[in-house]
Amino acid sequence: MTEIYQTKAIFRIEYELILNVKSFRDDRGWSQEVLSGKMGFTETFVGKCESLDQPEKYNLRHIGLLKKVFGFKSLDDLFPNGMPKDEQIVILYKKVPKKKADGSDSKIMENVVVEIVVVDGETKAEVNKQIKSKSRRL
Repeated sequence: MTEIYQTKAIFRIEYELILNVKSFRDDRGWSQEVLSGKMGFTETFVGKCESLDQPEKYNLRHIGLLKKVFGFKSLDDLFPNGMPKDEQIVILYKKVPKKKADGSDSKIMENVVVEIVVVDGETKAEVNKQIKSKSRRL
């Protein structure tokens, strides 16, 4: 049986920004390390932001850098499908081996989203406290 992991609560806008940046990066053929360098950060920065099991995520300070690096005219360009709903989510995911070029399994694992759950709460801290409390009771 595959183990299912859970992120802490994040806002949907944070998650969609991560997905969009990854798409923009892939469209340009840039690795995570290349984008990190273009933003002026260590080469592991973007990888941490894109990983579901790392707490680092893009923040307001990074949005202007992303706009500039991708050559966008407006911050709205970071969200080509429109602004996401103002809600918090928890992402359930599993870890699976990445595929090598020959199709065989690599030793490197990647996260695959199983489900996105909308959660109630005004702040991340409030929701994460609720989640922690529920998990202790199980």
